Amino acid sequence: QTSAKHSHMAFRPRSWSKVGACDLHCKRSLRWLSQPCQFPRPRPRCWFASTLPHRSFLQLAARHNSHSSGHANGTRQDSQASSEDDASTGFDIELPAGALAPGDLSTEAGMEEAVRAGRGGGGLRENKRCAGCGAWLHSNDPHEHGYVPAEAREKFSATGRKKTNTTPKGVPVDRVPDGMEVMRDSSVKYKSKSRLLVCERCYRLQHYHRLDTPVDGGFYRMEDGREWEHEAEIVEKVVRRMRKGSLVFMVVDILDFESSLVPELFDACRNRELTVIFVVNKVDCLPQSSPEKGLERIKVWVRRMSRQIRNVHASDVILVSARNAYGFKQLEERLRYHLEPEDPKWMYVVGRVNSGKSTFVNRFLWYVGYRHQGVVHHKRTVGGVTRSPVPGTTLHFVSFGLPKGFRLVDTPGIPSRHQITARLAEAIDLYSVVPGKKINPISYVLHTGRSLLAGALVRIDQVEGNISFLSSFFSLNVTLHMCQTIKVEDLLHRKAGDFFYPPHNREDCERLLPLVRHRVEVFGSSDRAWDDIVIAGMGWVAISGYGTKVLDVWVPEGVKVFRRPALLPQEMRNRGVTRFHINHRARTPRLFRKKQAIVKARRDKDLRDELRAAQAQQEAKQAAPVTISDDTAFVDTAGLELPDGFALAQSPPETQSADALQTQHDLKRDSPHH
Repeated sequence: QTSAKHSHMAFRPRSWSKVGACDLHCKRSLRWLSQPCQFPRPRPRCWFASTLPHRSFLQLAARHNSHSSGHANGTRQDSQASSEDDASTGFDIELPAGALAPGDLSTEAGMEEAVRAGRGGGGLRENKRCAGCGAWLHSNDPHEHGYVPAEAREKFSATGRKKTNTTPKGVPVDRVPDGMEVMRDSSVKYKSKSRLLVCERCYRLQHYHRLDTPVDGGFYRMEDGREWEHEAEIVEKVVRRMRKGSLVFMVVDILDFESSLVPELFDACRNRELTVIFVVNKVDCLPQSSPEKGLERIKVWVRRMSRQIRNVHASDVILVSARNAYGFKQLEERLRYHLEPEDPKWMYVVGRVNSGKSTFVNRFLWYVGYRHQGVVHHKRTVGGVTRSPVPGTTLHFVSFGLPKGFRLVDTPGIPSRHQITARLAEAIDLYSVVPGKKINPISYVLHTGRSLLAGALVRIDQVEGNISFLSSFFSLNVTLHMCQTIKVEDLLHRKAGDFFYPPHNREDCERLLPLVRHRVEVFGSSDRAWDDIVIAGMGWVAISGYGTKVLDVWVPEGVKVFRRPALLPQEMRNRGVTRFHINHRARTPRLFRKKQAIVKARRDKDLRDELRAAQAQQEAKQAAPVTISDDTAFVDTAGLELPDGFALAQSPPETQSADALQTQHDLKRDSPHH
């Protein structure tokens, strides 16, 4: 029945579909990038088919080759040795001259290495780059990007992989008593897992969300060794390395639309005649009741806001969520139009820092069934390409080879000095500012003479106008506080970093002071918001309430403030106005315990530094040479009597003065035995 069905589909005309005959039966038609087509042979040429045959077919071919070569040479293998070889490896493969011997041919990775060697690929390929950020791996300088401790690197193979198995708890037994039921655990927790080698910086970002030793350089270091001065230099450096005729995914953050859009990057790609698809990311963080509700209106808003996005086709603007894979089906439909199986292309993922490029790459590889990335936890952000709110996490190009000649490349983000994330240095502050979950907007009443504090970074004062309803769209880890304007300075002076955060450290708050004022005039109506006030890299507030208002927005120096048409104008009417309370946002016992741990760690570090400095100073003082001045008084020891058990210490020869050495020399010369 299956053969009849596929034989009927095999002779379908090519004009019916652009992609071929197998797209009607594949679960995910993008799997042509990594998996073999599950159809009986022979079949028409299809772009879903992988270049590697099935593993069982390789085993049979390898056994046939090994036995045929053995009979041709007239050799006979012992049955016991053959059974042992079959139990250990299962087959034998002859590698070409100069190829490295693979490790375990019974594993899928070893099998692929052997096939690559047989095709002239050179056998094993030593891993030289970090799988998380693309930096060159080394064990020399911990302050340089790509550093891996030597003892950690020894635990991985030459290809940068390590297999781990979860051992079940309990006591193993030799036999099971009769009548006892045996239950089989078929869960994936005992399945063998593969991990890729990453640098120390990526490991700490993925597992601990810590940035203990910030590194400089990488892709953001220019050819002459200096740091970048303008973002156009990074744009030129990225576009110059793109292949001609490639496909470009330009990722834009919907939560930071104005700052994440890079017009110079779009113009540079169009000048090189590269196809550009705008991927509007993080739509799952918008406060919508369902993913489908209101997204078409948001797509219209996106096209109206940007001239560059208006210049592309409407189908080339796709709203996605790299966190939960929403929108990838629409992306797949669009890729059918741009990609041909006979014309493989390189696909580059570009955009601003913190726009979600690496998360998009991991989700895209998961969607097409890419199996060579190791274990990737998308919600925990562990494994795969490193993703974090730290600007410039990806330091170099990270390339993934796909069958049929296609290739997906993750690129470093375009930096910006106008985002608030560029002013923060601690990882906990960055993780607090950049939203990672759905935003829960909250609306407060704002009168003239009152202010809203968003952490210790943003302050909004109402100067003129009627009553306002201010809906804040910030991360859930940013504290919100309402107070009188005349009390703001004193509150920030006393409680910045402790009660208002981020930043979570008082020294970082003092470093960002003084805040710079931006005066903004907005208009609102009684039932909806018409204008948004956007703080680059952090979020926005929507102002509603009838009439014109004049607001003062205070932000750190260099951070841009935008006024734009409202993205979500109905949130105040949908959710209502909330009476302010200090524990509404980001003040929980768990966060307080984390802050206490941060303060304790900082104090311990300061104490350790003080003790180490005092010890180093004492050791340096003890090791310093002793100098004796000429006017120092010495005791005549000729007739000196010492108590029992005491003796005079003799000075070493090198410490004797030049006069004493000259006197000894004269005495020896005048002696009769000289």
